Amino acid sequence: MASTLKVNTIQHTGGTSAMTIDSAGTIDFPVNNNITQFGLNSNTSITSSTPSTITGWVQLNNQTTHGFKQVGTAISQSNGIFTASRLGVYRVYCEVHYFRTASPGVRYVQVDLAFTPNGGSLIAGDIYNNVPYTNNDYTYNLSNRLRYYNFNHANDAVLLRVGTSNNITIKGTGGSDFDTQIMFEWVAPPVA
Repeated sequence: MASTLKVNTIQHTGGTSAMTIDSAGTIDFPVNNNITQFGLNSNTSITSSTPSTITGWVQLNNQTTHGFKQVGTAISQSNGIFTASRLGVYRVYCEVHYFRTASPGVRYVQVDLAFTPNGGSLIAGDIYNNVPYTNNDYTYNLSNRLRYYNFNHANDAVLLRVGTSNNITIKGTGGSDFDTQIMFEWVAPPVA
């Protein structure tokens, strides 16, 4: 014998709506849905092989301008340090668009997503790209990084850092050209 359960909202005993189902059958988890994007606000010069934390981010949160509205409110940023108010496992993705304006080319550009667990030591890999200089105009490159980080303490943080063997400029125009971005997507509860 088949039976049908008809509900609009499933709530925690404390009254918090944990799941909703609309008339089309779309299931929403309003507490867990969190996607936040940031764009680099202006061009940033990198002149050292020692990686620098990239600062000057602006949140992309306008449907008309960016084609995106923030989902949830989990991630905030201050001076290039990204923290989560909603603990969990996050997919963190960045696109770093940079250029070299003169010969010679750049042997390496180090672009790292870095994580500090619970205020501890920085965890980051040294991952490189190069920028060959190919003509008498600017030479552009794009580095992509993808990581999963477990935010299970209030002071866990992520930052994006860049170093180079020769001068480069990271492109940043806020959200108007989407040159350099970092995105955070909540994917699972925190793992203890």
